[in-house]
Amino acid sequence: FSLKDGLVVDGEVGFTLRPYDEIYIRRSPGYYEQQNVLIEGEVAFEGSYVLQTKNDRLSDLVKRAGGFTESAYVPGARLIRTMNKEEIARRNATLRLTRSSSDSINVEDLDLSTTYSVGINLDEAMANPGGESDIMMREGDRLFIPVMQTTVKINGAVMYPNTVAWRDGQKLKYYIRQAGGYSKRALKRQAYVVNINGTVERARKVKKILPGSEIVVPLKEETEKLTTSEKVMIGTSIASLSTMVATIVSLFK
Repeated sequence: FSLKDGLVVDGEVGFTLRPYDEIYIRRSPGYYEQQNVLIEGEVAFEGSYVLQTKNDRLSDLVKRAGGFTESAYVPGARLIRTMNKEEIARRNATLRLTRSSSDSINVEDLDLSTTYSVGINLDEAMANPGGESDIMMREGDRLFIPVMQTTVKINGAVMYPNTVAWRDGQKLKYYIRQAGGYSKRALKRQAYVVNINGTVERARKVKKILPGSEIVVPLKEETEKLTTSEKVMIGTSIASLSTMVATIVSLFK
């Protein structure tokens, strides 16, 4: 039988429930809760939008917002995503394991916020709607389209951390020179580039430094130097060990 407004529509009219009967109310297959996303920056109509389907993508949102303005720097677009319940549960489980383990992981160094950056390539997403780069949106997403950036920031183990004008075609060495070069404790091969769209690349593999990027050069850990007394003790110990070995060798001749 079926019900409508609490009344029996078809089936046995006089049907009554009995103890231990079980009633299941199924979820409508076409129903889903309203989900909102936000688009800000250089688009015609920025603001909050409701996802029309579960498969709405980056390109769909940009089209609904009227497209880009003339000042938009599309390669620098970035997406900020809010954690869902499953992600928060996984993070909390990881934190519990970290606190209970003997590993030297500093919990304070972990990112405990409920949002995170998603590296996107909006240029490719708009050029190929529905493709791999055109990722699907979800509740709480915030898409930001910046204006054209004309600077590059150099930070970390350089002589003079600096922000300089971007030069088309210039590579890593040029920007390092603009910061006075590497410092003595620089980890040159570990340098990386943080692009404005949220992606991160090893600096030595970057073919082109993009405007708005930040070049970061990590610093070597400082090791404690031996004091004069410690050097003397080590030298004395080595001399004593050498004498002992020579004595043992002479006994077996």
